[in-house]
Order: sequence, then structure tokens, then C-alpha cells
Amino acid sequence: MTSAEHEASQTTPKSSRRPQMIAAILMLATAAAFWGASRLTWAIVSAEDGLSPQRAFDVKGADWSPWLTPLALVYLAGIAAVLSVRGWGLRLVALLVAAGGVLAAFPAISLIAGGTDSEYAADAGDIPDRYVVLYTDTQWLPAALVLLGTVCAVAAAVVLLRVAKGATMSSKYKTPAARREELETEIFADYERRKKAAAADATKAGDTPVAGGAATGGKDGRSADDPDANERMMWDALDTGIDPTDPSDPDDR
Repeated sequence: MTSAEHEASQTTPKSSRRPQMIAAILMLATAAAFWGASRLTWAIVSAEDGLSPQRAFDVKGADWSPWLTPLALVYLAGIAAVLSVRGWGLRLVALLVAAGGVLAAFPAISLIAGGTDSEYAADAGDIPDRYVVLYTDTQWLPAALVLLGTVCAVAAAVVLLRVAKGATMSSKYKTPAARREELETEIFADYERRKKAAAADATKAGDTPVAGGAATGGKDGRSADDPDANERMMWDALDTGIDPTDPSDPDDR
């Protein structure tokens, strides 16, 4: 394996896994948002039963939206799946990630847009039936935190869908033009490495390397070290079916 191939083999996996790492971070943020919202107070219900002084009942997020905590745990577990699955499996995970975020958003949207629902708050807070609800004070911050988690979940799903689509495209066969371009790039890279190695060997031996004519000019009067001239000559050789990197070529003898 050449040095260029070795560098490419080490660079490609890191770059290909970067979007999945971003999706994993977004899912972690979603889990944190849902978990935090489940521990906050979503509403304060004031009620009395006629026998004792007025009481205030706190309705937590886990009571107002019972699936926040399970969803947070599911997102944490889903990070491992995001980093391991590929193809259609990754697309399925992306759809589930988006669906979970949208599902969690419904109670938050209803609280922000619908206003106070004293009956639902009393049921969610398990307030005994003997109490009569006087008023309910809802909090918008927990709902906003849930919506933030939903945005992170949808963003993670979009990133995962792009990763799955890219993996599908890269797995398809390459066109002849793409293969030719890749082959030519490898030929040029190999030629440059051989040229540098030959120059280094000649320098160690105390000789002056000469290629393509005299040191002061080539066949067309340009310097043999001119990269444009060398590149043009290599393209001409490839067009005529000659491998310029083949040491057995008659011109190099």
C-alpha cells in the first residue's frame, strides 16, 4: 500500500463517521432536554376541599407528559444504534428518531397554544376528587425545553438520512469516466513519487538528475522541471495509450 492510499484509508473513516457523531450529539441533547423537562414543574394547581386551607399542587413534566422519561432513555440507547447500523437500518432509525421528537412536542404545543387546562392538570397531578380546582398556573419554560429537544431530534434524523443516502450512492458502481479519472490520478501520484525517489537517489550518488532533455530545456524549449510541461506530456502519453510511469517505456531508456 502506498503512502497516499494509507493516508486515504485513515482519513476516510474519520470523515465518514463525523456526521454520525454529530447525530449522536444531537440525540444526546434531545435526551437531556426531555429528561430535564420531565423533572421541571409544568403547572401549579391551587385547590381546596372546604375542610382545610387552600393547597397548591405541583404537576411535574413526568406527570403532564408521561412519555418524556422513556423517550429520553430510548434516545440514549439509540446512540449505539446510530453508530453501528448502515443503509436501510440507519434510515429506519432516523425515522424513529424524528417520530419520537414529534410525539414529545404535542403536549408542549398544547400547553403553549391552548393555555391553561385545569381539568387535565388536576388529572395529571393526581389531585384527590374532594378538592375543587380554583385556578391553574402553567409554566412555559419546560414546554420550550421540550420543543428544543424536538428540534434536535429532527436535525439528528436529517443528518442520519443524509448519511444513509450517501452510503447508498457510494455503494453503487462507478461509471467508466469516474474509474478512468481515479486511475489517472493514481498514475500521476505514483509518477511523482517515483520521480522524487529517483532524484533523492541521484542526489545521494552525487549525480545530477536529467529528465526529458537538457537541464535548461526540454523538447519544446521549456524547462524539464516545469510542472505544466510535465503534466501536458503525461496527458499526451495517456491519450496515446502509453503509461508514462512504466520504466520499460522506450522513451525512458
